[in-house]
Amino acid sequence: MSSSSAPALPPREDADLADDVARILRVTLAERREELRAIAPEVASLVGVLSTFLEGGKLLRPRFCFWGGAAVRVPDEAERERLATLGAAIELVQAAALVHDDLIDHSPTRRGRPAVHVAAADDHRARALVGSSEEHGAAVAVVLGDLALAWANALAAEVLASAPASAPAARREYDLLCSEVMAGQYLDILHQAGGFVSQALEEDAALAVIRWKTIPYTVLRPLRLGAALLGADDALLEGLSRYAEAVGRGFQLRDDLLGVIGDEAATGKSASSDIAEGKRTLLLAVAQERADDRQREVLARTVGADDASPEDLAAVRAVLRGTGAIAEVARRVREDADAAVGTVSAMTGITDQARAALIDLARATTDLAGLELGPTAD
Repeated sequence: MSSSSAPALPPREDADLADDVARILRVTLAERREELRAIAPEVASLVGVLSTFLEGGKLLRPRFCFWGGAAVRVPDEAERERLATLGAAIELVQAAALVHDDLIDHSPTRRGRPAVHVAAADDHRARALVGSSEEHGAAVAVVLGDLALAWANALAAEVLASAPASAPAARREYDLLCSEVMAGQYLDILHQAGGFVSQALEEDAALAVIRWKTIPYTVLRPLRLGAALLGADDALLEGLSRYAEAVGRGFQLRDDLLGVIGDEAATGKSASSDIAEGKRTLLLAVAQERADDRQREVLARTVGADDASPEDLAAVRAVLRGTGAIAEVARRVREDADAAVGTVSAMTGITDQARAALIDLARATTDLAGLELGPTAD
């Protein structure tokens, strides 16, 4: 899961969608704060934590949801509001997933700030509360993620209740979004533990995790959700699905690159945590397949070692470059981007505005500009 740079939409849609989603989230969280305040002020403070966590989001998923709807027809004001509200619900699903994902992966930062579990642990420590600060932080992250998901479901249900004709198809897409990302998360956990044995090849396992953890809730289901809400036919949904598969895979492969050679100031995430955690990405699978004995020794010594020195991390990056793994993954990102653009360019029954926007989104979410991708070490 990622926090990569996001594309610009045409000016009106970009400004209006961002404003609408922000407004809906602000109103929703204000209502939830009042509900929780009736329980205790300490509980209500969780809303502030979630509000801060949502700051700096790129609204990628709401954009795909909006353009899925706009692919069917230019939405009227009521439809725009429904699409924006579903986008806000998806943002809350993403918040739940990221809060939990950071905890699972022991990620220290998110969007340039301490991850929720880290901030909660720091607060526990600063206030000299009883018990383990780390366990307290983990518990807070679990609770906050659960709250975000519950509120997302309530918001989505509210929208679907106002669109009865298309509600069953749209509801199915939303339900699949929630269940598939959790299934993908489990596959990722299992893969990290060496238990994802139904995929014999390491590369296939890494790609399967992307297929179920990233693609559904980042591109596929938001896109199909918006389209289903406005009554898309099967042909349009199938074309959007092919586009989404390519964009979602390229997006995650790019994020894997950012996780080892990205600019931390630009991405807001660590460029060493994937190495320290031993994330079993396609990037690592390719490197291990191509590495010689010396390079495998470097990988074995450092990947997954949370006490790796800067020199050790640099040595791993040198192996990733020297084996051509970085260049290979970059090639696949470009290939996916071209496939997505080709798919949407050839689609019929789609509005011209949506076609142009989806092409822009495909290019921007797979943009490799500024990354050192050469096959050899610096």
